[in-house]
Amino acid sequence: MDLDGTLLDLAASPDAVSPGEGTQDMLQTLEAAASGALALITGRPVAFVDSLFPGYRFTVAGLHGTELRPGERIAPPGAAETFAGEAPTAAFRHGRDLVRNAAQDLPGVLFEDKGRAFALHYRQAPEHRAEVEQIMERALICVGDGYLLRPGKCVVELCPAGADKGTAIRRLMAEPPFAGRIPFAAGDDVTDEAMFRVVNEMNGLSLRIGEPEMTRDSLAMAKLPSPADFRTWMRRIA
Repeated sequence: MDLDGTLLDLAASPDAVSPGEGTQDMLQTLEAAASGALALITGRPVAFVDSLFPGYRFTVAGLHGTELRPGERIAPPGAAETFAGEAPTAAFRHGRDLVRNAAQDLPGVLFEDKGRAFALHYRQAPEHRAEVEQIMERALICVGDGYLLRPGKCVVELCPAGADKGTAIRRLMAEPPFAGRIPFAAGDDVTDEAMFRVVNEMNGLSLRIGEPEMTRDSLAMAKLPSPADFRTWMRRIA
């Protein structure tokens, strides 16, 4: 499942999200019931996800599948490594700095550094959408080959090409404890559609979170209006 806007309520800034009381316990209960076959598939870095759930390590596909790290029920502490691909290039770092500086001239636009990716959020300043898109398009030219832009809900992200949430699902489903199971995936954004497509191909169940006008064209087989509704549903099955 995705995090922001799916499991967690969207926040005013990227760093302000919080799991809320009982969310970690609920996830651990579900993970145990599934013999470890639970994964958080997110645009956030693995390290950020770990900071949300102190004292426990879930299986995480971070940066839209660019990073992949098994959880405690799959690999013991010290044995789990995060697959993260190549380190950022000098051109990437230069592009990141240009975007960071440009964001300072756009009130309400927030820069997010994800390590091997970066993003501009304009949720608090939708009037700057066109400028954000232009800045990120210039950044893509600056960083060179191997990267792409991922637009989402009031955000444009520059991240490594070659992976998405769909490829993350395929990788997870090829290995224990996921292999041989019927997949379920939940998400709220256009970046989750790749995940839904793969899950549907595997005869699984896909769920899009959001108001009807936001989910009308989704590939998801089922819909719920909000993260709160999704958490309520999960608590019932935990």
